[in-house]
Amino acid sequence: LGVERGANTVGFDCSGFTQYSFAGVGVLIPKYSGDQFNTGRRVPVQQAKRGDLLFWGPGGSQHVAIYLGGGKMLESGGTADKVVVSSVRMAGLQPTVQR
Repeated sequence: LGVERGANTVGFDCSGFTQYSFAGVGVLIPKYSGDQFNTGRRVPVQQAKRGDLLFWGPGGSQHVAIYLGGGKMLESGGTADKVVVSSVRMAGLQPTVQR
């Protein structure tokens, strides 16, 4: 779970963060963003609700974040990055979210 760069590495990659967050509320999802993209129900991104997963890249393989509503998302980019609230980036965003 989290960043897989070594035993001394602390932090989350994006998909490890979403997996950990969902597990905290009793929802089990796969580790990798591409697998998370293929889990759950797809909904058009225009209908996104708080807690839906947003994906970037082919098959959701490049990045995943949790939608917070109001055009904001919660994401982690790896060890150097903290978990942050960001504006949703439209470039490369998949047209559907997973619910």
